[in-house]
Amino acid sequence: MKKKLFSLLSVMILPIALLFSGCQIKTEYVAPAVTEEVVITSDLTQATNLAALSTVAIVAETDTGYSAGAGVVYYINDSDTEGYIITNYHVIANGDYFSGDISNNIYAQPYGSEYCYVDSSSFASNLVMGNNVLSCEYIGGTQEYDIAVLKINGHQLSEYGLKAVTVAKSTPKLGSTVIAIGNPNFEGLSATRGIISVESEPIEVSVNESTTPGLQQKYISYRAIRFDAAINPGNSGGGLYNEKGELIGVPSAGAEDSEDYSNAIPVRVAVGVAENILNTYKNYTNLTGLYLFDSGLKYDGENSKAVYEESTGLTFIKEDIIVTDVGTLFASTGISKGDKIISIEKDGNKIELSRAFELDDFMLTVYEGSTFTITYMNGNGANDIIITASKSYFSIIK
Repeated sequence: MKKKLFSLLSVMILPIALLFSGCQIKTEYVAPAVTEEVVITSDLTQATNLAALSTVAIVAETDTGYSAGAGVVYYINDSDTEGYIITNYHVIANGDYFSGDISNNIYAQPYGSEYCYVDSSSFASNLVMGNNVLSCEYIGGTQEYDIAVLKINGHQLSEYGLKAVTVAKSTPKLGSTVIAIGNPNFEGLSATRGIISVESEPIEVSVNESTTPGLQQKYISYRAIRFDAAINPGNSGGGLYNEKGELIGVPSAGAEDSEDYSNAIPVRVAVGVAENILNTYKNYTNLTGLYLFDSGLKYDGENSKAVYEESTGLTFIKEDIIVTDVGTLFASTGISKGDKIISIEKDGNKIELSRAFELDDFMLTVYEGSTFTITYMNGNGANDIIITASKSYFSIIK
């Protein structure tokens, strides 16, 4: 499948002098009337209100200026002592995306804050701090998946009414209504609405190798959801929510040749990567980031087609998952090139596979010592392989 070209959706404000006029507009505040009327919200209104409480604006000070994006509150522990935020890696990268250097000053702000902004009215741009500013600590991230995890004081999250996001259990469907919440153009959290047009597609995203003009552009590739809610630079790292206010993706890139649609990293990828990073952070003192299992098993999706189901009124894309290389771990298990993988099971949870990316997503959840079963089909019928993930098959993915 042909990859489409996209650009990242963070905002970078460089420290250059700008000239502004001295006009001032005076306004008089009029307090709204308060009544006892009970307001009944629509499902979509309620979903937007819930989603806003799980989304934060993100500002990062970098060597070259200020980067702005957003993040979603992924977890707050029961005692409110700590919380974690998911955002895009490129939002908090310090300078070059591939350098591995991260901003030392990362701030989050909840909905309804007086948002931070950059004052460029003098010869040196300065970050003007708003209120409800929460300092964040970088825990780990991965350039390949463009996901990062930030740690934050849980008491502060609760103090400002923030809530951990509810992660959608079902995948988004063609035509589903979505709500995108981010920090467009460094102006604070904003919500827009649209629909899903593709639940999963490969995209190629351009990444500035350096802020120095004239240097060659580099690219990263990942799978993404395509949707048409209006988003702008600054939406990166925020939330894409369904009609229940559940997180279904993390907006990350906009199409280079069109303003009609954008893309988000699917929630299974974002959460799979985040959980992996947190597991590494909590269990390995000398490791930071995505600690990924690689069995050497290679496979491709073949015979892809759309299937309309009369019972649900929905259209699904289905494909065969065909083995292309068995690698060393699977060399003596009986599986061969050309066999069809049909399901995978871990901890009593069995997934009937209909897309190749479902197997990719599953591998994000495999940790050292995990045991899982792969079922495949060939001329001899269905066969099971039981695998235990040993340390020698893991590596850090930058």
